[in-house]
Amino acid sequence: MNIPSYIYPPRAEVKVKPSELDKYDDDSYFAQPKYNGSCCVVFLTENEYVAWNRHKELITKFECNILPMHKGKGTMVISGEYLNKSQKGEYEQDLNKSFIIWDILGYEDEWLIGATTDERLTLIEKLYPCNRMIVDSTGKLITYNHLCCTEVDDVFKAPTYMHSFTTLYNDIVKTPLYEGLVLKKRNARLEMGFQEKNNTNWQIKCRKETKNYKF
Repeated sequence: MNIPSYIYPPRAEVKVKPSELDKYDDDSYFAQPKYNGSCCVVFLTENEYVAWNRHKELITKFECNILPMHKGKGTMVISGEYLNKSQKGEYEQDLNKSFIIWDILGYEDEWLIGATTDERLTLIEKLYPCNRMIVDSTGKLITYNHLCCTEVDDVFKAPTYMHSFTTLYNDIVKTPLYEGLVLKKRNARLEMGFQEKNNTNWQIKCRKETKNYKF
């Protein structure tokens, strides 16, 4: 893979209101939680990583234990959310400095350009099988509703939902960590993200209103 100095992570710009979610609930879209953190892309090898935010800035204080997430051979490129806004999770726990994987853009030195959302999320599930349970630092077993655990304590994977988007939205926004949903078209093909607007036409966001965000 010819690694560029930067690539924009896929990101939703089109927005819809919660009342409009039902019209996308037709098997053509996945839904993933929208987390309250910083969207970023991570280039990862067996021995090193480089993390960038969506503003084309290098994240020099990327403090989660991301290296064990490397799978296969060569370079892989993953996209996700770096939790750096001190938002509480489902059990009021502090997940600050954790990372949530939601897409894969390159694997084993090959860009996944042209791969559908369906194919890429299937690959992520193969690499990081979904597990909703984790034992915390006190020995307590925790079961998450909207996070998938990995073998690394501070790295998670976003779960993917196929149906009941309105019900899901109403449940998920009760937790400060979750801003709402991102809908991703299943058969959309990945473009090379050299421009900020690449990969925005197959994603839709539905966020809860706050004092800083209105429809």
